[in-house]
Amino acid sequence: MGSRIKQNPDTTFEVYAEVTYSGIGCVGKDPEVRRQFPEGYSDQEVLQTLTKFCFPFYADSHAVNQVGQNFTFVLTDIDSKQRFGFCRLSSGAKSCFCILSYLPWFEVFYKLLNVLADYSAKGQDSQRSELLETFHKLAIPEPGTSVHLGVHSYFTVPDTRELPSIPENRNLTEYFVAVDVNNMLHLYASMLYERRILICCSKLSTLTACIHGSAAMLYPMFWQHVYIPVLPPHLLDYCCAPMPYLIGIHLSLMEKVRNMALEDVVILNVDTNTLETPFDDLQSLPNDVVSALKSRLKKVSTTTGDGVARAFLKAQASFFGSYRNALKIEPGEPITFCEETFVSHRSAVMRQFLQNAIQLQLFKQFIDGRLDLLNSGEGFSDLFEEEINMGEYAGSDKLYHQWLSTVRKGSGAILNTVKTKANPAMKTVYKFAKDHAKMGIKEVKNRLKQKDIAENGCSVTPEESLPRTAPSPLVEKKDPKLREDRRPITVHFGQQQRLRPPRPPPPKIQRSSRPPWDLRLFCFSLTSSAAFSQFCRFAHQDLMLLRDLRVILLWKDEGLQSPVQNSLSHTGR
Repeated sequence: MGSRIKQNPDTTFEVYAEVTYSGIGCVGKDPEVRRQFPEGYSDQEVLQTLTKFCFPFYADSHAVNQVGQNFTFVLTDIDSKQRFGFCRLSSGAKSCFCILSYLPWFEVFYKLLNVLADYSAKGQDSQRSELLETFHKLAIPEPGTSVHLGVHSYFTVPDTRELPSIPENRNLTEYFVAVDVNNMLHLYASMLYERRILICCSKLSTLTACIHGSAAMLYPMFWQHVYIPVLPPHLLDYCCAPMPYLIGIHLSLMEKVRNMALEDVVILNVDTNTLETPFDDLQSLPNDVVSALKSRLKKVSTTTGDGVARAFLKAQASFFGSYRNALKIEPGEPITFCEETFVSHRSAVMRQFLQNAIQLQLFKQFIDGRLDLLNSGEGFSDLFEEEINMGEYAGSDKLYHQWLSTVRKGSGAILNTVKTKANPAMKTVYKFAKDHAKMGIKEVKNRLKQKDIAENGCSVTPEESLPRTAPSPLVEKKDPKLREDRRPITVHFGQQQRLRPPRPPPPKIQRSSRPPWDLRLFCFSLTSSAAFSQFCRFAHQDLMLLRDLRVILLWKDEGLQSPVQNSLSHTGR
């Protein structure tokens, strides 16, 4: 869904390199690879590019201050997937330890680089080689798994599906500490409008952390344009590119950059905490969403956890959570997205923002990803969808759930998801069904009542249709009969009450094999009795609810009796 993270890479890392820069003070001398692993790695183009990104600053006296810092650059492969270059400067900024990997495990690789740098400083070459070989051969473990590579090398595999938290996530922690709330909001607005953005800082670790941390706040969307967390000197011309970009620049290069022909560029100086922008992007966002976001960020400013990331997630849900209403579903046709519907049902202020948002690449990629999952029958459940379900961002999301009864999977089965209690899609379906059951039943009862009255020759007048209220004491004085009708309960108690005339029997209604149009039909494909049992445990065995919703369980095994059908037959439905 627009993510540029490669799924299931072959190895934990592609190459490890120790790069030296003996040319400090010597113009024209390029960095060189002194040691690499695997030794047989032969992609010289990658190695040549890697060396230049290891020293992304002017080699002068200020470079010495970068010793011991961890930072990350990004290389994009031919499939537009990101490879992360995790770096650690050492030895007076004359050498750099670098690991190139598809895995966005920032804390893991930074820790590993510190261990490798320590081995190199102590001359422990055998320990270094053993650690690299063990890690390179390691099958990529599941998130949350504890991995021990040696006596001093162990880590827990991060779960990139979770929201980043403070202080566990290094990028978000440094970003939130270095940049104040107002500038974070301005930068967030600039990214939503896909501007050309430059972030500069004198500290490489803080610089790349701010780039990665700010981009992560766009979740569930992803920055789709030029993305360079730290720009080396030989690529400064990228700052004059006409397309949107998000680029980090070391402060030593900013003087040269400002002398370039920059047009409509947003510049954030992290050292001075100042932001320059020619746009009013923040003022263009709906004020209620911005105010709520600002309030949440200030409340969590002194706390730990995922509060910062969740505040931005709520803002994203407020902006884009109603996309479900714009899903267009036609029987036998792929599910599509209607931009006009998405924009038109919101407030005037929100419409103005959404009219621009539907043109953004990050939004287009997000919608394309959702449609691919819906039309493939897979469905999806992530933190963004959970936030929508818990909040009131989406309004009526009935169109989204219609895919449950329209997506056709092989051999005639209507649906082949929702099999266990643990399946997140099951939770979404059940929550939707439960929320809408009472409303649908009430609608049907009202229609049947009106039909009954009409067929008995009675009509409902406007006066009769209005709710009756108890008469006031003044009205009772004028009409004594009203007071007699309201005799205290002690008068009625023990006395024979007047019997109401018997109601005529209701006319026989020809039942149709087709259920009423406004009763929702949910179809589940269950392959065994065990699957049904899991379904009922999740639904708290609420067979009455299943009856009223007309839930039909499709049994694939021939001759297997549906226990729900038996239960429904006993209820006469």
